[in-house]
Amino acid sequence: MNAQQIAADVTLAAGTGFAGPITLSGLTTVTGAVLLFGLRGSDTVKIDNKKKATGWGVAFSTLAVAAGGTFADAVKGVAEVPVTFNDAVSSGDPGLGCTAILVTLCALAPRWKNLWWPALFGISAGVIYTQAGGLWAVGQTIGLAIAQKIG
Repeated sequence: MNAQQIAADVTLAAGTGFAGPITLSGLTTVTGAVLLFGLRGSDTVKIDNKKKATGWGVAFSTLAVAAGGTFADAVKGVAEVPVTFNDAVSSGDPGLGCTAILVTLCALAPRWKNLWWPALFGISAGVIYTQAGGLWAVGQTIGLAIAQKIG
């Protein structure tokens, strides 16, 4: 079962959840707002290091791909940059697994002064994890299953 199949089967809390109706698009919107407010500076949401920025970026893009539509198009556009760059500078076909490692390394290895960069790399990583499948998609499958149970 992949992320697209889970997303197709998910109807989150159609009126039965603890917080009322919650959809995958709604969760994506909330996650994007948390990412935006946390990076811009908020008294409530603290995204103050590269690990948090990357994690929220991965969470946002995972939900966005599963939600589909404009959300999916936007994050897939962000993810095309590292995939295209990796294809252009490497000899042969490094594969999406290697690209996933590279994007994760770019998000977490450098000492970033501006946390928007690890967030963007995290958004790219979330999409690439889904496309790569295998071990990379396990965390996403678990995350989507948890999102399904929220409602």
